[in-house]
Amino acid sequence: MIIPAHNAEKTLRRAVESVLAAMEFVESDAVIASHRQDQEENPVPLFEILIVENGSEDATEFIARSLQAEHEDSVRLLKSEKGVSNARNRGLEEAVGEKILFLDADDFFTEGAGEVLRDSLHFTGTDLIIFSYEAGSQLMHVCSSGGERFYGAQLEEICVRIIENPTRYTSVWSKIFRRDCIESLHLRFDPSLRLSEDSLFLIRYLEGCRRIRLIDRTFYHYSTEGNSVVRSWDGTKEEGYKQSLNAVLKYLKTQPAQIRGAGAGYAMMQFNLLMVREVFSLSNPLSMREKFAAMKKIAGEEPFASAIAEYDPGRHKGTRYLPFRMLRYGQAAGAAAIYLARAVQNARRENG
Repeated sequence: MIIPAHNAEKTLRRAVESVLAAMEFVESDAVIASHRQDQEENPVPLFEILIVENGSEDATEFIARSLQAEHEDSVRLLKSEKGVSNARNRGLEEAVGEKILFLDADDFFTEGAGEVLRDSLHFTGTDLIIFSYEAGSQLMHVCSSGGERFYGAQLEEICVRIIENPTRYTSVWSKIFRRDCIESLHLRFDPSLRLSEDSLFLIRYLEGCRRIRLIDRTFYHYSTEGNSVVRSWDGTKEEGYKQSLNAVLKYLKTQPAQIRGAGAGYAMMQFNLLMVREVFSLSNPLSMREKFAAMKKIAGEEPFASAIAEYDPGRHKGTRYLPFRMLRYGQAAGAAAIYLARAVQNARRENG
């Protein structure tokens, strides 16, 4: 378990203790306990929590050291250069377990997480397990209640679905990765990316997957309160989204045609994020006229212009693509109204 921790004094203990509670349940399982007793001397611990403090200016490091002292067999403090990518990379360098999970310091494992994680240990041949999750008060489903499995020729289908739905699928939390798969790909997070760095990591990881499983059970709570980099307006996100999008599109050019074709959908979803979280954010002091002009300007620039030009009503269905239908057919004012409404909805949800 890798937990990047930057200025997380208010939430870090909650995050770590939620993992400890879940893993205590896993360790109590009779089958798992019996297996551990059968191991050779000096067995590898069932789990380890790696807290990676990176440039905090509050009491985060003190709290992390306290947690390490209280749980010396399962919690270890590491330090890295500032930045979530640097922190996650340091964790990957130090991790020794077969499975890798990521937890953001302001999130936590839900009650009952131990049972979900225990049951997932049976899927030993699966390279990636994606779970449904809580986002604030909402339950975000990643599949039907029966779950889904993909292998062989089916893999392209789920890869396309993941890439075209980045807000639902391409975070690295609420998933279980195989460490040997990460290492075989020589995969690390790109510290130069300020936004969507986890999307690039997850999409690149798909290349090494031979079996992927989606499970409609939750163990992860994503906290929507507070001012994260993604959720807060700062007037500088346009370049960050373009930089990360270009990195993903560059990588997708090396992939088979069907997966490469998902790039347009991915780019349109990144445009949606930029509009809702930045341009039409209620914290953005620009006038509505200025926001409208900014939307049209960005839509006409690369890499978004090429993606919007590939909008296909037969393929790109659902309300999330409605702004692109309007942009393509000269109804930019309607697209702006949708983005404003979504920005209002997000603000209400995140402010309680």
